[in-house]
Amino acid sequence: MKRVQIIIAIPSCFLLLFSLLTSYKAGLIIAMAGLFVGLILRQVRLWKYRAILDHPSRRYSSEESFGDSEE
Repeated sequence: MKRVQIIIAIPSCFLLLFSLLTSYKAGLIIAMAGLFVGLILRQVRLWKYRAILDHPSRRYSSEESFGDSEE
């Protein structure tokens, strides 16, 4: 999925730069859509690792708190 993201994002970046320099409005819209799809693919790719990157306190919220004794 990372390769697909790169295949979409790199040409979109070049098209965006070209469109901004030459005022090519159709290219600007296509480039923005391509970058948007690339960012969505990145979020989908990172969503797989959500459990790994999650904050530790959320993983253990149902268990006892660490070191806190209420005596």
